[in-house]
Amino acid sequence: MKLDKHSSIPLYAQLRELIVERIQDNSYKQGERIPSEMQFCEELDLSRPTVRQAISELVSDGILEIQKGRGTFVAKQPDRLRIPHFNSLTFSFLNLTSYESIALEPINLVEANAELDEIFGLSEKRHPGYWLAQWPIVYDNIVHGWCTSTIPVQIFPDLGQAISSGKRMLDIKSNKYAHLPVKGSVSLLARPALNSEAKILEIPRRTIVLAVEGPLYGRNGNTCEYLRTALRTDMLSLEIN
Repeated sequence: MKLDKHSSIPLYAQLRELIVERIQDNSYKQGERIPSEMQFCEELDLSRPTVRQAISELVSDGILEIQKGRGTFVAKQPDRLRIPHFNSLTFSFLNLTSYESIALEPINLVEANAELDEIFGLSEKRHPGYWLAQWPIVYDNIVHGWCTSTIPVQIFPDLGQAISSGKRMLDIKSNKYAHLPVKGSVSLLARPALNSEAKILEIPRRTIVLAVEGPLYGRNGNTCEYLRTALRTDMLSLEIN
């Protein structure tokens, strides 16, 4: 890629793309120092403010990092947490054998609403609503994803109280086997993070996340759980087989 001083694209933006291109073709390797501002100025006949702006934006994007007294380096990409055998039940709350190790948030009661009623096929005008379970995917003390599970109170009327009292998951699910998920219809889509997700995942607002969303079905064929999960695309990989 060559810089075009007659282009409508600002020179700092062209330089930014040139640096990214050199990183992608391994001209600049992870963890290695890139040329100094002055070296870029001399090589490409650019002003120092132009070079500084390009580098500043790449630092903000996490592509470069400045080490005080040493220079600017290509940031090392973190090792990705690999989630093996990914399927529609991977992030199911009702599929868990235990909840003690997942840093589960307090279970919330959500009022009935038209969107959820349609998902779960509940046509009654009045029913007790839904339980909302929320928990992070944490690895090396870093939040890699945020999971939410919505479950009808009609199916598990004592779920919130049972978890608050420390009841075992095995006992909670006892005699509920017809209502436990055996299959699902979830979608994988890349979308901008919601503001609440960005805050939890510690990423800039509108950063693209990998979302896993959709209903799960019990042995009786009814929807028993609805998943909404947001995953950091820079830290996770899913194995699908």
